[in-house]
Amino acid sequence: MNWPQIAPHFECDGSLLDIYIHNTSIDDWSCVWNFLLINRSRLLFIIDSEMITPPLTVGEAFNLRRAYATTASYFLGKQRFNCHFFTEQEVEFDLDPRDVTGPVDVEQLVGFIRDMGRITGKSVSLTHEGAPFAIIARFDPTSESLIWSPNLSIGENL
Repeated sequence: MNWPQIAPHFECDGSLLDIYIHNTSIDDWSCVWNFLLINRSRLLFIIDSEMITPPLTVGEAFNLRRAYATTASYFLGKQRFNCHFFTEQEVEFDLDPRDVTGPVDVEQLVGFIRDMGRITGKSVSLTHEGAPFAIIARFDPTSESLIWSPNLSIGENL
């Protein structure tokens, strides 16, 4: 990882960054949720702007999503990974690029991405907001490698 090379992806332009795990099932979600629950002090669960105790299962989170605006926020260092439970077929977290200001922050981000890939056994992508195929970096759980693509164009795949 070369911070000067990847730093432009974390410059603030008013948009967020997204972390995607595609082609997921409720079982994959359960693995992710159980991982987040391990460190409850890092996890906030909010429904309709009110903080509540995180549900014990991801199924409960999806049930709440049907009636309320729900957000789970997982804190790692100064980074906040937000999940809104949009669909069971895709795990998505958003994060503010302003929270990634140097190599230490990148290492925490990379650690989170790797953890997500390892627990689901699926590729995990860091992308520009709302552009799941504008990939900045991708973790492959088979090879245990994270590939940065600092010159990747919008719409181009790794």
